[in-house]
Amino acid sequence: MKIAVDLDGTISEYPEFFKVFTKAMSKTGCKIYVLTDRPPETEDVVAYELQRYGIKYDVIKITGEKSQYILEEGIKVLFDDIDQYFVDLPAEVAVFKIRQKYNFDFSERKWI
Repeated sequence: MKIAVDLDGTISEYPEFFKVFTKAMSKTGCKIYVLTDRPPETEDVVAYELQRYGIKYDVIKITGEKSQYILEEGIKVLFDDIDQYFVDLPAEVAVFKIRQKYNFDFSERKWI
């Protein structure tokens, strides 16, 4: 199974969880893609950051077109914090939305 995980607002906010998760999933044969919408040609910076977090990954992809890339690669699971990257994905792709202060009103206990 192919699993995609966003970096900023996802791995960066819950690095311990994603450290354990990516290592465990890799051991079962899953392929881990780290998708991020950062400036082009910053893969080395991303790789260094992932190393610091202890994240296991197979592919780093920098793109603002995450949905398109997910479909092209046959990725079946996505963890991300921003709706625009997954609203166009079909039901066959499981999406796990990460709560943040900019997408969830913690006092009202509802998505915004």
